[in-house]
Amino acid sequence: MNTLKHQFSSILLDIGGTYIKSAVLNKNQLTPQNVRRFKTPDFIQNCSGKAVIPTAEFISVIDKAISIQKVSNVDLENIYVSGQMGGFVIEKSGDFEIVSWQDQRSLLPQFKKSRIELENWLETSLAFKETGSELRPGLPFFSLAVTKPSLGESDPKSPFRSLISFVTSYLTNFETSAMHITDAASSGFFNLKTKAWDDDLKKKLDRTLVLPIVHKKVEKIGFSDKFRLNVFTGVGDQQASLLGTEFEVGKVVVNIGTGGQVAGFQENTQLEGKYQTRPYFRGKEFRTITHLPSGRALRAFVEFCYPGDQQFDKYEKFESTCKIPNYSSEADLVNFNLTLEALADNRNEISPEKLSSIFFGSLIRSYESALTQLNLDGELVFAGGVGQKVKIISRELSRLTGRKISISNSNETTLEGLAKIARNLY
Repeated sequence: MNTLKHQFSSILLDIGGTYIKSAVLNKNQLTPQNVRRFKTPDFIQNCSGKAVIPTAEFISVIDKAISIQKVSNVDLENIYVSGQMGGFVIEKSGDFEIVSWQDQRSLLPQFKKSRIELENWLETSLAFKETGSELRPGLPFFSLAVTKPSLGESDPKSPFRSLISFVTSYLTNFETSAMHITDAASSGFFNLKTKAWDDDLKKKLDRTLVLPIVHKKVEKIGFSDKFRLNVFTGVGDQQASLLGTEFEVGKVVVNIGTGGQVAGFQENTQLEGKYQTRPYFRGKEFRTITHLPSGRALRAFVEFCYPGDQQFDKYEKFESTCKIPNYSSEADLVNFNLTLEALADNRNEISPEKLSSIFFGSLIRSYESALTQLNLDGELVFAGGVGQKVKIISRELSRLTGRKISISNSNETTLEGLAKIARNLY
């Protein structure tokens, strides 16, 4: 039986793509209380292909999410943070730029030569394979190695931070930039075999970039004078969410929220395959496939088919129209807004039932394919708002794959995972 091991009450803070959430874990309780949501500021895409969040606006939301918990809880001692992985924050002369995982600058014509040279080098190097990462434009390593934000020897040193470690750094008044291994590994230049920043990959980055200390354990890294809280190493939101779903060997988690992923444990390190390998807690690793169709696409679908402010539940409406999935469809669901824009002129000729069949078929097929590539047996555990709420998705995947399914009991799996970290029950 698990017993309470935490001595103090804590704030739990999760920085998601849609919402920044905060909650309180009281020392005499097991689950997060007083969950509050704040809209995450939108990334702004500029003409250079860079997608950035206005720093002052982002920090303001972080402050609100923490302050609202401090008002009604006087005995709070600690703060635990998780956040969306990918993207990075660069500091120059005291200014910060928060860059999204959607950063597309590496694909611009002026970086073509640099991009081809890097890709050619990666084909002959084992270094990147040992990061367990997927090479894509928004990966911090790829973006930084191709664009090299600054090149001069005289430029000041610039600490590398993720979105997660930027928040913990801010809370400690930038006295630390330490990262947890679950966070560092999402950069694309952290070697999972050596458990360190990879020397060969570091050479491809700007020489003014300073890489932080990486912790294998969640531990205190500083103190917030502003909020009077002990600050602990921030962790990846995927790992925290998996921890909150009772993740274990023999179960494959299908998380469909704002983003979409499948994940399952591997007993031995195996970095090659059509999946990513990521660190978990207590020295464990799991394999995952990410960037799958998710809530973004589903929201775009229901808003396209049922525009306006109708009172009915649009997701229930989606389920009622999904009768027969069209498995021959090839709709691009990751960029589903673009797919819908192409259909907009023919809106009156396409019924919600026909479009839902196309959407549903493409959605299920993409997850079936991902589960095949993941190559792990086990029961499917559905998590995330869409995965838990839209039952027709879990039922159809169960039927198609012949697997048993269950639905996560927690509606806030990431905060539940942070609660377990705070209670030292992970």
